[in-house]
Amino acid sequence: MAGDDGTRFSGPAIGSVAMGALLVFAGVKGYSLATAVQDVVQGKNPLSEPQSNPIVASTAAAAGSAAALGSASSIAADAAKYVGKERYVWGGDPDTGGTDCSGFVNWVCGNDLGLAIPGYAPGAYHGASHGPIVAQWIAWSGCTTVSHNGSDAEAGDIVCFGPDTHMGIATGPNAMLSDQDPALGVGPSAINGLGLGFVWVRRYTAAPLQAGAAKEATL
Repeated sequence: MAGDDGTRFSGPAIGSVAMGALLVFAGVKGYSLATAVQDVVQGKNPLSEPQSNPIVASTAAAAGSAAALGSASSIAADAAKYVGKERYVWGGDPDTGGTDCSGFVNWVCGNDLGLAIPGYAPGAYHGASHGPIVAQWIAWSGCTTVSHNGSDAEAGDIVCFGPDTHMGIATGPNAMLSDQDPALGVGPSAINGLGLGFVWVRRYTAAPLQAGAAKEATL
């Protein structure tokens, strides 16, 4: 295929762009990715399908409020208790004893702290399923993107690499905790320079069920 300027695009490149668009569509709209792909292949409109995981509208907390500040500090503190203790299982459900990078963030924010996460109201996520993926966290209205530079991160920010590569929880400027791989599990790393794709530093605006009230939980 050639563009308006005569530049030719390979089939795999076009396919990668299309898949990225479908991932973001599923993340924003809450539709099944598999169903969306099938509908596009068949020439159907994915919007005609029922939402499989509808995105829950979040209640915004005022900037600088006790709820927002309490949840931010609690997110980083809760994530820290899993360093060296949580094993990596790609696509795993957190309550089974192992999960991946996005499942770890889902568990800390949704289960431990009772926060809203993409597709789940406050207090509704308990780790029985993997939960939202990186692309859904990037698109979710319950966080706002404050920067694309890890040096601007504050403790409790959600750090995403995209469109669906990796994610973690910031502990400060250019520092985060994430569930990295089967050998390392949860551990610290820099944010910048990882070569994992474009960076989104996202800050919670969704009010928690109980700000700063972490539950005792074990992955």
